[in-house]
Amino acid sequence: MARTRAAVRGRDQELTALRTALAPDGGRLIVLTGPAGIGRTALLDRVARLLAADGARVLPLRLGTGPDGGGDPYALAALVRAVRERFEQLQESGLSEALSAVAQLRDARGRERGGWTPAVVAALDGLFETVGRRERVALLVDDAHAVAEPAPVLSAARRAGCLVVATCEEGAERGPGLAELLTDADRVMTIGPLADDVALSLVRRAAGARLDESVVTALRTALGPLLGNPGTVLGTLDALRRSGRLVTFEGRLCLSDPAEPVALPADHPLLRRASALGGTAVRLLGAVALLDGLDLDALPPLADILEADPVDCGRGLDLLIEAGVLTAGPDGRISCRCPALAATAAGRFRARRGTALHAALAERLLAGHRRSGGVDPVVLADHVARGGATVRLDDDTVRLLLTMGAAAEQEEPERATLWYSAALRRLPPTGPEHARTLCRLLLLVVRTGRYELLREPLTRYAEHGCAEESVDEIRLAAVLLALHSGVPPAERAVRELLDAPFPGRGPTAFSEWWFDRRLAPDPRRHPATDGDTLAGAGAGAGVDTQAGAESRGWAEVTAEAGALAADGAETPAGGKASVGGGAGAGDRAGAGARDGTAAGDGTRGGAGRSDLLSAALCGDVAACERVWRSSGGAAPSPELDRLRQAALVADMADVARLVIGADYRVPETGVLGAYHRVVRGYADADWTRAMSAVRELELSPAEDTLARHAARLLAVDMCAARGEFGQAARWLTAATRAPRLAVLRTWARVGLAARKGDDGQAVRVALLAGPRLRRAGLRTGLSILLSRALRIAVLGDDHEGAAELLAEIELLPHEHHVDAQESLLLARGLVHRDPECAREATDLIRERGDLPALMESCLAVARFAPDPRPWLREAHALATRCGAAALLERVREVTRERGVPAPRARGRRDALAVTEQRIIELIGEGLTNRQIALRLRLSEKTVENYLTRLFARTGCRSRVELAAASLTGRLARTPT
Repeated sequence: MARTRAAVRGRDQELTALRTALAPDGGRLIVLTGPAGIGRTALLDRVARLLAADGARVLPLRLGTGPDGGGDPYALAALVRAVRERFEQLQESGLSEALSAVAQLRDARGRERGGWTPAVVAALDGLFETVGRRERVALLVDDAHAVAEPAPVLSAARRAGCLVVATCEEGAERGPGLAELLTDADRVMTIGPLADDVALSLVRRAAGARLDESVVTALRTALGPLLGNPGTVLGTLDALRRSGRLVTFEGRLCLSDPAEPVALPADHPLLRRASALGGTAVRLLGAVALLDGLDLDALPPLADILEADPVDCGRGLDLLIEAGVLTAGPDGRISCRCPALAATAAGRFRARRGTALHAALAERLLAGHRRSGGVDPVVLADHVARGGATVRLDDDTVRLLLTMGAAAEQEEPERATLWYSAALRRLPPTGPEHARTLCRLLLLVVRTGRYELLREPLTRYAEHGCAEESVDEIRLAAVLLALHSGVPPAERAVRELLDAPFPGRGPTAFSEWWFDRRLAPDPRRHPATDGDTLAGAGAGAGVDTQAGAESRGWAEVTAEAGALAADGAETPAGGKASVGGGAGAGDRAGAGARDGTAAGDGTRGGAGRSDLLSAALCGDVAACERVWRSSGGAAPSPELDRLRQAALVADMADVARLVIGADYRVPETGVLGAYHRVVRGYADADWTRAMSAVRELELSPAEDTLARHAARLLAVDMCAARGEFGQAARWLTAATRAPRLAVLRTWARVGLAARKGDDGQAVRVALLAGPRLRRAGLRTGLSILLSRALRIAVLGDDHEGAAELLAEIELLPHEHHVDAQESLLLARGLVHRDPECAREATDLIRERGDLPALMESCLAVARFAPDPRPWLREAHALATRCGAAALLERVREVTRERGVPAPRARGRRDALAVTEQRIIELIGEGLTNRQIALRLRLSEKTVENYLTRLFARTGCRSRVELAAASLTGRLARTPT
């Protein structure tokens, strides 16, 4: 890895210690040690500038960089070159003679290859005394470990009264010469890792464009303990750029495929160190990386696979651990130092070599187990499970996997999931044991998030079919995999399962709901699915079957709702068509498991959860409530309200969490994981996180899904609130116009029109769309859409429009819908100018955790509240937290209208205002003052005035320094 030069950051403690150590008069020898890439050179350069500023004469000496190579064991040639390069600056009488004496001795040493002689000592003493005759001289030596005997030259400089600061690499081979230097030093200082925030500020600065938070998170995860090494983190960033993994998207530098692992550069010092240990060490490193860790019980068969002596392998592991390449856990398991190192080491082998290596180990461990036993069954089962279909399993091994899986379900569900998956490969697909094991696997996959393990059972189904009683489980597996991966199955038979209509839910299939298309050409119902229902299958887009929607055909509903797009009244993921399923796989799976409970209900068992999950994933709110009540749940209840809200915005991860309870693990990656972060980040006013997740969805290899389109519509609202209207329009264009998202699309369009200052258009769109959506049966989320439009009407003094919107809201059912009750309370409070009614409504919004809606509501109430100041303060704080420049302008308008002091963010008095923060962010993106002015709708002179005040307050002297100071956290930020 090429040396990366960067400014010194986060080294205040080291610089202070160096100042103290170098302060006394007379000669001093200070040695700085640290691992490769830790920033020794950058720190030495900083010391050079400090000493020069104090009047010292600096003589830098770079070792290991000249043409001499190993022929300069005492660094004499490097010293002569350094003095000659600065001969004119030194200008001391007698310098030429002193330098010639050292050069002659250097030439003699080069010919004779002899040792250290008194003549050399005398010549060096004479040279350094001459150099430091009039001024204090500082000799700064980089990479002292690069020569065999650095101590004599450095000690001679100290004897002559020079300050000597040398660096050497921690972990470098320490011969007698380096050991002598460390012993002889007045002080040895170890340079530790940078704090994470400082290291990441270097990354952001080096990126050259505004870095998306997903890149920061990926680097933090991949580098682990190496994140604090600036050379490593900057080298990894450069490797990502050179490989094309970094792409600019919507003004941010993002990872092109977020799921692809981040790898260390191929020339990283740890990899070079491993290569220097020999071929056995290199193969061992690759094996540990491919196996994702190594148990010592597997070392003898691994040595056999590598065709190496077991003793040599053990010694190789010890050397790799000593070199810091591998680590040993408390249980003795050997792992790579960090995931990025493992990715590089594993990447040097052929694709799928990891599975082949596990399979080879499994075969040898199985052979040993059959011969004499004594093999750790956990280690054996792990390698069998990871070895794929090539591992030959007998009946005894299958029974072992099933027995161990059952025992591990509670304490080690991850392992149990792997073991069940492996057992399924050898169970006859039409047998009863296969059906039972598949049920157990589905439950464990939901608990562990290992949805990729469902691919193999689906492939086997496509090849061999399954028992009739397993069809529901197979269909559920296909649904779960498609939901979490966003990728349609490759097998035609599995696609047909997702294309099949679900009885009782109309003709629309899961594939049409999630992917907006049928997957198989000439789709036909699979014979095995006749009469079956889908437990847990998502479908539809929230058709509220109340008020006659149940009795109408889906074609009629979609035709009426689809016409809204042509009228420009398009539509929070409440508008989703219903398709779903009833009991089936989930019922039997739940019945076979321990009794589980849905959130908020201690008695709801497997069947109730299955039906409820099915209805919620469909977005069928009425069915949700019916199942909730029939399974013993209280209605209304906070849990049911949260379930309806999750279905409203198509947050399937939250739906599953609420229905399944603690057994469900919300995924961190994949389509549902990313979209869940969008929804939570939006509602929590953490819009930086939310927009990062939107970009992650866009750059993932998944197809366009319901989640991706819903994320685009939330992005419309966030960009519009920040005044980024061009980006908002692009997101709106990219989002589907399908009826399933009609309500959410209209909600986003209403917000966009209002943020652009066209309140009248926003109200007209809502008044046109509301009745048509209601007649189409798309009522889920309609109250939230109408409530937003009513707030806009109140802000724009459109009393007639507000009254019409109130009338529309009153037509919606409110008995058991907290969001509708909340909307009705707020609407009546705003229209009738009733602060207490409005306060009750905002308390409900606050309890629901929808901070953007709370922000808009507080702003509207401030128009007529007897004391608008608390309402304006809350609206201002939330708008600042979101970075919503357009809404902050509305806050200022209402503040001027009501004649009250402008609200100020609570916290430190020197905190940055939101406009100042945005200016600094845009500087970080490389925008000029003129471009910033256009983006923020300010004059160029105003931007210049902001910068002048920022320079005065922060002490920064340039735009670049200002942006860098912000990234490192040295500027006060508005509290959130």
